[in-house]
Amino acid sequence: MYAKLAYTRAVLIFILAYVLVTILAVGLAYALAEFIPAPPTVEGVNSPAYLLAEKFYPLINLMVWIPLSWLYFKTRDETYEIFKEALTLGTFWLILAMLIDLVGFVLIKHPLSLSPRDFYIGQFPWIYLIYAAIFISPICCAAMIVKRKRLIAQ
Repeated sequence: MYAKLAYTRAVLIFILAYVLVTILAVGLAYALAEFIPAPPTVEGVNSPAYLLAEKFYPLINLMVWIPLSWLYFKTRDETYEIFKEALTLGTFWLILAMLIDLVGFVLIKHPLSLSPRDFYIGQFPWIYLIYAAIFISPICCAAMIVKRKRLIAQ
């Protein structure tokens, strides 16, 4: 059912995408905080800037993960079983993202960490849309690759 992955490439691209998304998402939240005044008692995920920024996080994820999915697939000459590989890659990246989020944003305490409730319920539906974006990005990329190859073949 699952296709064989190029694990080294998959992990390296995952790290690149995850870091890039994190930088863009945090940067957006801080940039919005400069323009949206918040009462001094409101911090973190309850600030108006963060609440606005998180609505854009699924889009940021799609804008990063789809092109980096192409980077993963770009050395493929054939499209045979590309959808199986895309499904496997999306599943692999989703599991890695969920584990890193759990450890990095819930279990390890730091200024950006949240309680499990705040992370998994307080950020609903955005966190789940982000996970969906990570999962479907390789599938969307594979569909674009197949469509392009069909157009070229005509």
